[in-house]
Amino acid sequence: MIQVLNRAFDILEFISKGKNKEYSLSEIADNLGLNHSTCANIIKTLMARGYLAQFGKRGGYWLGPNVYQLTGNFPLKEELLKVSIEPMKALRNKLNEGIIIAIIQNNKRILLHEEMTTHELRVANREEKEVYRTSTGRVMLACMTNSEQKAYVKKYGLPDEDSWPEIEDEEDFFNELNKIKKKQIAVHLAKSGIMGVAVPVFKKDKVIASLGVYLPKIRFTEEMQENIFKELPFSADQIMKELNIKQSLNE
Repeated sequence: MIQVLNRAFDILEFISKGKNKEYSLSEIADNLGLNHSTCANIIKTLMARGYLAQFGKRGGYWLGPNVYQLTGNFPLKEELLKVSIEPMKALRNKLNEGIIIAIIQNNKRILLHEEMTTHELRVANREEKEVYRTSTGRVMLACMTNSEQKAYVKKYGLPDEDSWPEIEDEEDFFNELNKIKKKQIAVHLAKSGIMGVAVPVFKKDKVIASLGVYLPKIRFTEEMQENIFKELPFSADQIMKELNIKQSLNE
C-alpha cells in the first residue's frame, strides 16, 4: 500500500466526521498520530486540489468543494434554503424581478431556489448552467481561494470566447476574478439580453452560494440598478447573519 495515500484518506475521513466543523493542524495530526510537518504537506496538497478548505490563513480546515462534487451532494442545502427563502421573497417584493440562490457543483451553477417576478416578460432560468456564463457562478468563483481557483481552471480550463468574451488568457481570467472579488458583486449581460447581478453568500470566511437578480436589459434602468446594488447585498447579509447564528448555536 502507498503510505502517503493512506494518510491523505485518513485525514479526509477524520475531518468528514465533524459535520461543518473546522479542525486545526494539531487536532488532525495528533488524532491520527502523524508528524505535524508531514500532515501539513499532505493538507497543502489536498487544499490545492480542492479537497480541503481553510477558514482564513490561520483558521482550521474542513472538507473542500471537490469532495462534494464527487458525490453531487451539498451538505448545507437544507440549512441554506431554510434561512434564504424569506429574504428572497422580501427582495422579490421590493424589486419585482427574478431572485435566485445558487451553488457550484463541478463546472455548473446549480439553482437551488427561485422567486419569480409578476412581470409578463420573465427570465427563464435553467436549473444548471455553465459557471462562466452566469453572474452567480462568476462571483462564487471569484470569492474562492486562489488554490481553489487554480484547481478549478486545471480541471475545467479557461472560459472560451463565447462564455466570457473579455478573457483571452489566464492573466485576464484572474484579473477579472480579482475585480469581482474586490467589488463583491458580479454583473453580466448575456447575449440573450438578460442582465444578471449577483453577490456571494459566505459561511464564516468560505463562499458557499450566491444570491442573484435576473431581469431583461430593458428593465435595467438607472433607478433599478441603484435599487439592486442597495437591496441585493442587504438581503445576502440577512442570509449570512442567520447562517452564522445557526453555526454558533451548533458549536
